[in-house]
Amino acid sequence: MDHSPAYIIKKYLVGEGLLVEPGDSGDWPAYVGILPDGKPDEVKNDIVACMDTSPVKDGRIMGTGENILHYGVQILLRSTAYNTGYAKMEALRASLESVNRDTIIISANTYRLDNITLTTGVVVVGQEEGSKRRELFSLNFLVTLKEI
Repeated sequence: MDHSPAYIIKKYLVGEGLLVEPGDSGDWPAYVGILPDGKPDEVKNDIVACMDTSPVKDGRIMGTGENILHYGVQILLRSTAYNTGYAKMEALRASLESVNRDTIIISANTYRLDNITLTTGVVVVGQEEGSKRRELFSLNFLVTLKEI
Protein backbone atom coordinates (compact mmCIF):
# COMPACT_ATOMS: atom_id res chain seq x y z
CA MET A 1 0.00 0.00 0.00
CA ASP A 2 1.18 3.50 -0.78
CA HIS A 3 -0.76 5.07 2.10
CA SER A 4 -0.88 4.19 5.78
CA PRO A 5 -4.16 2.99 7.30
CA ALA A 6 -4.27 6.15 9.47
CA TYR A 7 -3.99 8.33 6.34
CA ILE A 8 -6.75 6.35 4.62
CA ILE A 9 -9.01 6.74 7.67
CA LYS A 10 -8.30 10.48 7.77
CA LYS A 11 -9.28 10.77 4.10
CA TYR A 12 -12.44 8.77 4.77
CA LEU A 13 -13.50 11.09 7.63
CA VAL A 14 -12.69 14.20 5.56
CA GLY A 15 -14.80 12.75 2.74
CA GLU A 16 -17.65 12.20 5.19
CA GLY A 17 -17.53 15.92 6.05
CA LEU A 18 -16.59 15.32 9.70
CA LEU A 19 -13.06 16.71 9.43
CA VAL A 20 -11.14 19.06 7.12
CA GLU A 21 -7.63 19.10 5.69
CA PRO A 22 -5.14 21.30 7.56
CA GLY A 23 -5.10 24.73 5.98
CA ASP A 24 -8.65 24.44 4.64
CA SER A 25 -11.34 26.63 6.09
CA GLY A 26 -13.63 24.83 8.47
CA ASP A 27 -13.52 23.21 11.86
CA TRP A 28 -11.63 20.14 13.02
CA PRO A 29 -8.53 19.87 10.82
CA ALA A 30 -7.10 16.35 10.76
CA TYR A 31 -3.43 15.39 10.81
CA VAL A 32 -1.65 12.04 10.51
CA GLY A 33 0.89 10.90 13.07
CA ILE A 34 1.06 14.19 14.97
CA LEU A 35 -1.10 16.41 17.15
CA PRO A 36 0.59 19.73 16.41
CA ASP A 37 0.69 22.74 18.67
CA GLY A 38 1.45 26.34 17.89
CA LYS A 39 0.12 29.86 17.87
CA PRO A 40 -3.68 30.05 17.47
CA ASP A 41 -3.33 31.70 14.06
CA GLU A 42 -1.13 28.79 12.91
CA VAL A 43 -2.71 25.72 14.54
CA LYS A 44 -6.26 25.43 15.83
CA ASN A 45 -6.92 24.19 19.34
CA ASP A 46 -9.71 21.83 18.25
CA ILE A 47 -7.96 19.24 16.06
CA VAL A 48 -7.74 15.53 15.35
CA ALA A 49 -4.80 13.21 14.69
CA CYS A 50 -5.00 9.76 13.14
CA MET A 51 -2.19 7.47 14.28
CA ASP A 52 -1.12 4.04 13.08
CA THR A 53 -0.87 1.46 15.85
CA SER A 54 -0.06 -2.25 15.97
CA PRO A 55 -1.85 -4.45 13.46
CA VAL A 56 -3.31 -7.79 14.47
CA LYS A 57 -2.51 -10.81 12.33
CA ASP A 58 -5.61 -12.94 12.08
CA GLY A 59 -4.37 -16.01 10.24
CA ARG A 60 -3.86 -16.51 6.54
CA ILE A 61 -5.79 -17.61 3.51
CA MET A 62 -4.96 -21.28 3.00
CA GLY A 63 -5.16 -21.25 -0.80
CA THR A 64 -2.82 -18.30 -1.34
CA GLY A 65 -0.91 -17.99 1.91
CA GLU A 66 -1.89 -14.31 2.08
CA ASN A 67 -1.82 -12.97 5.64
CA ILE A 68 -4.99 -11.46 6.99
CA LEU A 69 -4.12 -8.25 8.84
CA HIS A 70 -6.37 -5.93 10.76
CA TYR A 71 -4.56 -2.59 10.90
CA GLY A 72 -4.56 -0.70 14.19
CA VAL A 73 -5.52 2.97 14.17
CA GLN A 74 -6.02 5.47 16.97
CA ILE A 75 -7.81 8.78 16.73
CA LEU A 76 -6.60 11.41 19.16
CA LEU A 77 -8.78 14.50 19.53
CA ARG A 78 -7.97 17.76 21.31
CA SER A 79 -10.72 20.20 22.25
CA THR A 80 -11.02 23.39 24.26
CA ALA A 81 -14.44 22.33 25.54
CA TYR A 82 -15.11 18.93 27.12
CA ASN A 83 -18.65 18.42 25.81
CA THR A 84 -17.77 19.65 22.32
CA GLY A 85 -14.82 17.26 22.12
CA TYR A 86 -16.82 14.33 23.44
CA ALA A 87 -19.67 14.97 20.97
CA LYS A 88 -17.24 15.21 18.04
CA MET A 89 -15.56 11.96 19.03
CA GLU A 90 -18.96 10.26 19.26
CA ALA A 91 -19.75 11.49 15.72
CA LEU A 92 -16.43 10.05 14.47
CA ARG A 93 -17.15 6.77 16.27
CA ALA A 94 -20.61 6.48 14.72
CA SER A 95 -19.25 7.15 11.23
CA LEU A 96 -16.50 4.55 11.63
CA GLU A 97 -18.97 1.95 12.90
CA SER A 98 -21.07 2.43 9.76
CA VAL A 99 -18.21 1.45 7.42
CA ASN A 100 -19.21 -1.46 5.20
CA ARG A 101 -17.05 -2.01 2.12
CA ASP A 102 -16.62 1.72 1.47
CA THR A 103 -14.25 2.76 -1.33
CA ILE A 104 -11.64 5.51 -0.86
CA ILE A 105 -9.66 6.89 -3.79
CA ILE A 106 -6.36 8.62 -2.98
CA SER A 107 -4.36 9.79 -6.01
CA ALA A 108 -4.05 6.74 -8.28
CA ASN A 109 -4.83 4.28 -5.47
CA THR A 110 -8.18 2.78 -4.59
CA TYR A 111 -8.78 1.24 -1.17
CA ARG A 112 -11.74 -0.71 0.12
CA LEU A 113 -12.59 -0.32 3.80
CA ASP A 114 -14.31 -3.61 4.54
CA ASN A 115 -14.89 -3.21 8.24
CA ILE A 116 -13.90 -1.27 11.33
CA THR A 117 -13.99 -2.93 14.73
CA LEU A 118 -13.74 -0.69 17.76
CA THR A 119 -11.40 -1.94 20.46
CA THR A 120 -12.48 0.83 22.85
CA GLY A 121 -15.27 3.29 23.18
CA VAL A 122 -14.50 6.98 23.48
CA VAL A 123 -11.67 7.25 26.01
CA VAL A 124 -11.32 10.42 28.06
CA VAL A 125 -7.57 10.90 28.34
CA GLY A 126 -7.83 14.07 30.46
CA GLN A 127 -6.37 17.51 30.13
CA GLU A 128 -3.41 18.00 27.86
CA GLU A 129 -0.28 18.43 29.93
CA GLY A 130 1.06 21.99 29.96
CA SER A 131 -1.97 23.34 28.10
CA LYS A 132 -4.63 25.85 28.84
CA ARG A 133 -7.19 23.23 29.86
CA ARG A 134 -7.49 21.53 26.49
CA GLU A 135 -9.19 18.15 26.74
CA LEU A 136 -7.89 14.98 25.08
CA PHE A 137 -9.95 12.02 23.88
CA SER A 138 -8.99 8.86 22.01
CA LEU A 139 -10.67 6.11 20.06
CA ASN A 140 -8.96 2.85 19.11
CA PHE A 141 -9.99 0.41 16.42
CA LEU A 142 -8.92 -2.23 13.92
CA VAL A 143 -9.41 -1.71 10.20
CA THR A 144 -9.89 -4.38 7.60
CA LEU A 145 -8.86 -2.81 4.31
CA LYS A 146 -7.41 -3.75 0.98
CA GLU A 147 -5.95 -1.93 -1.99
CA ILE A 148 -8.00 -2.81 -5.05
